[in-house]
Amino acid sequence: MQSLASGRSGYSGPAAGLWLREAGVSLWNQMVPQVIKEQFWEQRSRIRSFNIATDQDIPPWELLYPLSPTEDEGFLVEQFPVMRRVYGQQRVAAISLRPAAFVLARDAPAEAHAEVSMINQRLRAALGTGNGTLVDGVQSLLELINSGEAGLLHFACHNRFDASGGGSSVAMADGDFTPMMLTSAATGHTLATGPLVFLNACRSAGAVYEYTRPMGWASGFMAAGAGAFVGTLWAVPSQPAREFAEAFYAACLDGAPLGQAVKIARTAIRRPGDPTWLAYTAYGDPAARVAAGSSP
Repeated sequence: MQSLASGRSGYSGPAAGLWLREAGVSLWNQMVPQVIKEQFWEQRSRIRSFNIATDQDIPPWELLYPLSPTEDEGFLVEQFPVMRRVYGQQRVAAISLRPAAFVLARDAPAEAHAEVSMINQRLRAALGTGNGTLVDGVQSLLELINSGEAGLLHFACHNRFDASGGGSSVAMADGDFTPMMLTSAATGHTLATGPLVFLNACRSAGAVYEYTRPMGWASGFMAAGAGAFVGTLWAVPSQPAREFAEAFYAACLDGAPLGQAVKIARTAIRRPGDPTWLAYTAYGDPAARVAAGSSP
């Protein structure tokens, strides 16, 4: 998927699209139990959203392409909103977007500043907020997370992922920010206001097994009390990353529920043979909406 997204796979045009479809069908056939497949087709006409709860956080479930001898309705994520769940995740109906904080690491992508400016403009227009806080250091970020007053946390940055070296990390001005650093926040449930955490970075939803449980950004932030988490499963080019963020926030602020906002944003960046629209993964209640009365 990484090679396809970066144009180094050897596939292009319709052939790339065919590869994506076959990969999705293969994942459906190999990873989904037969009893779930049967129930899916029986209930499909009544499904309004689809939630995936599993301790296997590594497979790209968003790539699933359900197929039977008589049924072909496309990728799962284009049929209805698809969200993930982590065990123990609370149901949050209202997601906080304020006060906003933007994490711009020292090696922020080319479009990161334009992305942050766009989100600021939308928040000001829709919620009457001022400019969000810019954060570039681990200490200041952890102080905010552990303060109990954090609202939107939007990361516009690169995320390094090394399965043999501890998993994910974001390089910041005073050191690397890693999922392990969310341990105190998870213990104290310091994100109890239910904020949105959006890591618009490469491999931000990746997980690595540490001890006996998956350690990743999603599970760490959700355990700390985040109302929703949006991240990526592989490297996403800066331009479509900004376009996805713009479409996602526009939909949320226009009143769309979380699951539908993610689906709208996927559609906005879909291009033939480009898997970027499938790279995004979201955790939370698909029916959750932006809180109108959160404190500025």
